Amino acid sequence: MYGIFALGIASIAGITLVQQAQAELSLTIRNDVAGNASFSTLYGYMYEDINRSGDGGLYAEMIRNRAFQMNDTGGAPDLSYYSSINSGGASSSIHLDSTVPLNNVLTHTLRLDVSKIASGGRAGFSNEGFWGIRVQPKETYNASFWAKSNKFTGPLTISLESSSGKVLATATISSISSTFKQYSVTLKPSVTQVSTENVFVISTSSSSAAGSSIWFDVISLFPPTYKSRKNGLRADIAQILADTKPSFFRFPGGNNIEGQTIESRWKWNETIGPIETRPGRLGDWGYMNTDGQGLLEYLEMCEDLNMAPLLGVWAGYSLNKQSVPQADLDPYVQDTLNELEYIMGDASTTYGSMRVRDGHPEPFDLKYVEVGNEDFFSTTYDYRYKAWYDAIKKVYPNLQIIATGLETSTPIKTLDDHYYMNGPDMIAAWSKYDNYPRNDSTVMVGEYATNVNGCCGTSPADMQAAIADAIFALGLERNSDLVQFAAYAPTFTRDGQAQWNPDLISFNTAIVWGTPSYYVQQMWSANRADTILGVNATGGGYGPLYWVAGQKSSTKQVFLKVANYGSSPQTVAIKVAGPRVHSQGVSIVLNGAATANNTVSSPNNVVPKTSTFSVSSNTFNFTFPAWSAGVLMLHNL
Repeated sequence: MYGIFALGIASIAGITLVQQAQAELSLTIRNDVAGNASFSTLYGYMYEDINRSGDGGLYAEMIRNRAFQMNDTGGAPDLSYYSSINSGGASSSIHLDSTVPLNNVLTHTLRLDVSKIASGGRAGFSNEGFWGIRVQPKETYNASFWAKSNKFTGPLTISLESSSGKVLATATISSISSTFKQYSVTLKPSVTQVSTENVFVISTSSSSAAGSSIWFDVISLFPPTYKSRKNGLRADIAQILADTKPSFFRFPGGNNIEGQTIESRWKWNETIGPIETRPGRLGDWGYMNTDGQGLLEYLEMCEDLNMAPLLGVWAGYSLNKQSVPQADLDPYVQDTLNELEYIMGDASTTYGSMRVRDGHPEPFDLKYVEVGNEDFFSTTYDYRYKAWYDAIKKVYPNLQIIATGLETSTPIKTLDDHYYMNGPDMIAAWSKYDNYPRNDSTVMVGEYATNVNGCCGTSPADMQAAIADAIFALGLERNSDLVQFAAYAPTFTRDGQAQWNPDLISFNTAIVWGTPSYYVQQMWSANRADTILGVNATGGGYGPLYWVAGQKSSTKQVFLKVANYGSSPQTVAIKVAGPRVHSQGVSIVLNGAATANNTVSSPNNVVPKTSTFSVSSNTFNFTFPAWSAGVLMLHNL
């Protein structure tokens, strides 16, 4: 995530980026000449837990600090986000208890000590969630927790309540045990409007609770999830991803796989199994990760969104620049092989049987593995990459292995380039891959985004940046016989919690919205060609307009994608050479002022607009607005 700022970028420095376009630019789409095949995997996503995007975000858990794994910044566990409830003369208190653990992984519990409950009183506790708890009409919420008591046998009341105390939904656990058991209820609020200033409450009004202690752990609340997955994704956030029709998903990082130290790296085997057996970790972006969204959940997410999983594996290097010595690599390499067996092994294998146990009988279809992350920062990638490459290829010869640094004597099939640059440099880089050799190697642009200062993460997600992103992506698409994967990064930010800007998608507890760059991604990704066509230009060249054309043989569609990195509209005469096209085309265009963006108060300020245009004898004129990106779609007759 810190960026590689374009391998070889110095070779294109100094190019004049935005020239004055001629008044009469004509483009001829060469649908009469065979083009270059385009990788079907080109557009996808890179994900790591940054900007508070995981727990309470993409991962739909609504209870914050549900299992007391550690405090929010990785220190000793506490009861943050919980509050005692005492009403009607009740007297009780909550405490963090390390003497009555749920198991040997989750070693702290919440203890509710009840002193007295008068008639009509109530004792218990609430959890405020992740910046509130969203309650929506016609939704059912699934609550669960582990509990036991030394004396009290029930009942317990489970409820969703507004911050002012109004009960929105309630359910009852009739009895609880003297040993830890898991309890589950459903909550069906009777509401007519969406609200977020709500809390989750566990309480009792029974006088028989007086003098008792009740212990709780793994207190969980889920809304309806995407495709109804247990332990799944927040539906609206997953849907905005699905709307771009992504082809691949790179996970779990990014920096967040590496660890600030070797010991604190992302450990796949601590993210699988029941959530009550996952210890969590301090993520590399400085806050606690529950790891409720673990390896299995990422793979299921890929299935549900029809994305090819692109697995990043830890490769012996941490963010403090510590490398595992060559002589000590074997157990770490073996750990990766164990992970791959969990993903692809059948039920007869040790780790494949664990996946079956976890509820996924069939092996996953994994084709791509990335060894490390941004290893150009290290001086040890040569021996580390070779160790992982040789071991993986020996067992899984058909896996495509992606390298994250060039400093290796081992052959590289695919290299992961990262680009965080300012707008002019992004536009200059649009032609970077034009003259790369076409051999058996491919390129992955695993992270890119326009940053005003070039780096790192302090820029607005406005239209000017989005158009620079659009042009850079057009350059990747016109070279998509070589560029196999491309992903904007970061993908998500929780509004008000950004650690890196710009980001593709923003959300808060109530809503989710796309930035202008998201809509570029949506237009480019959802309207893909399988063949890139040549385009002849007369009367002008690239700048401020940039373009790529392609066709999709299965639908007989012809696409022309154009971006205008300029403050004036540009009219272009367009002709399609070759087969006749339909007399009406469809345009999807995104445009706005250079500084326009989308915000929580105006989430749809800049969105694409769809319209039609007339085509006469395969020719037409089209005006591209200032600061715009658009796709024109035609159909062969």
